[in-house]
Amino acid sequence: MTRSDNVLNMQITIANSIKKEWNIEYSKISDLMDKYDLLSYIDVCYEEYNSMGIKGILLDLKSYIDAIEENV
Repeated sequence: MTRSDNVLNMQITIANSIKKEWNIEYSKISDLMDKYDLLSYIDVCYEEYNSMGIKGILLDLKSYIDAIEENV
């Protein structure tokens, strides 16, 4: 598999984990992905995320979203 394939797989896995852990619907996840450009952020963080568990990844994404909100 290519890096792009692996990133896509990670993005899907993270979206499913967000749904479960944050208890939100896929439409809301899609809104978050668009509003905060999370797909690109996951791509940038791919290598680092490979050494983290899902709880750490979700915590990082929450911190990323919060940081953007603070600067708006």
